[in-house]
Formats: sequence, structure tokens, C-alpha cells
Amino acid sequence: MFIFDSIGFGAAFALLIPGSYPPDVALAISNRWYGASLIVIIFYAVGILGQIITSSNREVEQDSKRGVIFWGVIERLGFVLIFIVLKFFPNNAFSFELFMVSYAVFVFSAGAILPSYFDLVSRVLYKYRSIFFSINLTTGSASGYLVSRYVDSQIKNKGLVEGYLEGLILVIIITTISLIPLILIKEPKGEIRSKSKIKIKLIKQKLMSWASIVTNNKELRIVSITNFLSSVPESITPFFSIWLIIYYDIPSYKIGFWVTSLLLSQSIGSFFVPIIGRKFGFKYTYILGLFMHLIASVLFLFDGNAYQDIIFIFAGLGLGIFSTSQSNIAVELGEVGDAGNTNAMLFTFRIPIFIISPLIVAYFTSFENLSIVFVSSIFSALAGILIILLKLNNSIYPQIRFWSKDS
Repeated sequence: MFIFDSIGFGAAFALLIPGSYPPDVALAISNRWYGASLIVIIFYAVGILGQIITSSNREVEQDSKRGVIFWGVIERLGFVLIFIVLKFFPNNAFSFELFMVSYAVFVFSAGAILPSYFDLVSRVLYKYRSIFFSINLTTGSASGYLVSRYVDSQIKNKGLVEGYLEGLILVIIITTISLIPLILIKEPKGEIRSKSKIKIKLIKQKLMSWASIVTNNKELRIVSITNFLSSVPESITPFFSIWLIIYYDIPSYKIGFWVTSLLLSQSIGSFFVPIIGRKFGFKYTYILGLFMHLIASVLFLFDGNAYQDIIFIFAGLGLGIFSTSQSNIAVELGEVGDAGNTNAMLFTFRIPIFIISPLIVAYFTSFENLSIVFVSSIFSALAGILIILLKLNNSIYPQIRFWSKDS
């Protein structure tokens, strides 16, 4: 059932992550220098806000399925809103603002679903969870590959925005169907808890609990700090397609091919994480993910046009390996039954860079000087690799960890 859901997940993210079409669509309908940057900022800042709020409302070993279904429905409504804005208000004076708001609805719900989703996977799949994280991203990437190829052909025939709209119709259909298997998942019965209202006090308590985790858990503290320092490579990846189109006059329909390369390599990278993790530990898959990002930045620094296809392959490998590694690290180092909360905490440490970096990148883009951007990315990845390699003594092998009420 989880695998069927991942097909919808992959189709949606092929069209809606910052590394694919949204930054280019934002530039097309706004013609504002900060348009693409706002997409990146919204994706990460609003996404983590959704995680923080729903994570604050969750307790350790709390049942998860209701939260997954609720936010899954809202997420799909976000797709419909984006379609309506681009279809019926493309030339409106506020089309850009409406697009940002509808995109934020999708992003918030996509972030809000994660704590419940991680806990549901952790509880239902037990010892198979590390394999699932890999298969989930693999099948999702395969689905995304097919959707992006379709969108690529539509953009070539109809233009960027119209071609993108055709892809959105397909995404809405696929994600609606993929919600059905998610509803059919059976979660072990637990005690029924009353639904508490979202309060600022709860969010404050959650942030304090994260501070306590970072203070008392040395291993998670090291990973958290590394997440902050090594975020630059991922934060600039969404701009690769924009730079290639602006500086090398490459047609916009090439975006689909780049997205395809990104998704396929992401799938391949994710697939090997549990294999390598079982042999050497997730510490080393985490390092490998950063190394892939480093190579992508080095290649773009030398000659983005000549290495354009290879750049997206290494960037995709970096995304797949790193994100899957962090998911497994959150499960293995966090408290049992609290994987979603731990993963949200680890991701939060990346947010400052994801907010600041896109604006700085947009500034340097306007001056056609990207060297300092790629040098910063290279140093960021190197810093992360060295810290994890030298400071984290635990190799982080996968373990079988049951929830107490299910054991």
C-alpha cells in the first residue's frame, strides 16, 4: 500500500519540487528576479513550519493514520489550487501572488504529513523500514520520470506554462487514485486520544524538546550541526536549470530531460542506501550523499554547459542518498516511536540556509557571477563530510526497534 502511494508522491514531486519546473514557471509569470528564490524559500520554510506544527501536536507512539489521510487530502487540494491559478488567472495582476499562495498550501500540507507518515512507516513496517525508504523513493522517482517525460513533450509543443498545466492534470489524477491504497493501510489499534488544538504553547514546547534532544544526544547534535553547515549544495540545486537556460540559451523544454536525470539518479542513489548502510552504516551513506553534491558543484563551476547532463545525475544521486540516509538516521538515533519528530528536527537545522542562500544566489545571478556560489557550495559539502567523518563515532547500523505497545 505504501508503494502505491509513492507512485503519487513521485508524480507530484516531479512537477512541484524546487529542482524541477516551479522556479521557471514563477519566473515566466512574474518576470521578477526573486521569483525563483521565493519558490525555494516557500518549499523549505513553509514545509518545515508544517512539520513543526503537526509534530508539536503529536506524542511519542501516537497513532498516525488519521493524520496521514487528512494532510494527504489537503495536499491534493493544493494541486487543484495551483492548476486553477495557472489555468484561469495567468494574466491577472496578482497571478504571481496567487501562485505563491497555492504553492504554499501544497508545501505546508506536504510538510505537515511527514511526522505522521514517518511514524506510521516506523510502526507498521518494523525491520523493513530502511528498505522501504529506498523502495519508496525508487518507485516515486520512476513515476516522476514518466510524468516529467510527458511534461517535457507538452512544453515543447505548447510552451512552459501550458505544458506544465497538462502535467498538473495528470498529477491530480494519479494522486487521487494513489490516495485509495493509503486509506486501506491497516495500523495496529492503539488507544484513542482526543484531538488537541494547535497552540503556540505546544509549538514552543516542541522547540524546547528539540533543544533538549540536541543538548543530551551527542550523535543527533553532530548530525544537526552538520545539516546546517552542509545545506548550501542542495539549496542551489533548484537554480541549475535556470542558469543553463539564461546563460547558455538552452530551450526550456530541456527542463524535462534534466528533471528525468535528477529523478532517475535520485532513485538509484536511494536504492543503494540500505545496501551500503547494512554493510558500513548510514554514517557513510550520509557522507556519500554530500560527496555527490560536491561533484555536481565542481562540474558546474568548470563548465555547466558541457557537463549539464552529468551535473543533474550527480545532483540527483546526492539528493537521493542524503535524504534517505537522514530518514534512516532519524529512525535509528531518535527515540522509538518518535521518528517523525526526530526527522523534522534534523531538517529544521537546514532551514536558515535554505532561506538565506536562494536570495544571495539570485543576487549573484543578476551579476552573472556564479563562481563564489559554487565555491561556497564546495566548502559547505566538505565541511559536512569532515565533521561527520571525524566527530561521529557511531556508524549507525539498522536495528529492529518495536514500539513498546506493540512489542
